[in-house]
Amino acid sequence: MITIIVQGIDVTNNHFSLSGSVFAVSITGHSGQASKGNDIVCAGVSALSQSVALALEYYEIAHSISQQEGLLEFSVNLDSLHDDKKIRCESLVSVFILGINEIRKQYPEFVRVSIKE
Repeated sequence: MITIIVQGIDVTNNHFSLSGSVFAVSITGHSGQASKGNDIVCAGVSALSQSVALALEYYEIAHSISQQEGLLEFSVNLDSLHDDKKIRCESLVSVFILGINEIRKQYPEFVRVSIKE
């Protein structure tokens, strides 16, 4: 099972906004849907989450990124962001949440998402 914990967003009426002083994501585990190299659930989650983490790093928004086998964590110190970077971060986060939730809907037995404000 892939477990995704997202902290620092508020979800109201299907609108995502950053809340608090830190936005953080922790993704752990493997789906076990198929063998390594053939697992479309792991591939989808990995591609989406790594793309968002790289974009946050590229735009100099990410505070920290840590990646190991079966683990990806990244965070953003929201208090240090100027308005333009906060808007860009919120856009990237929205894409991430929408994509992850769609994967979770299609493969609920392999992906668990927890959103904490």
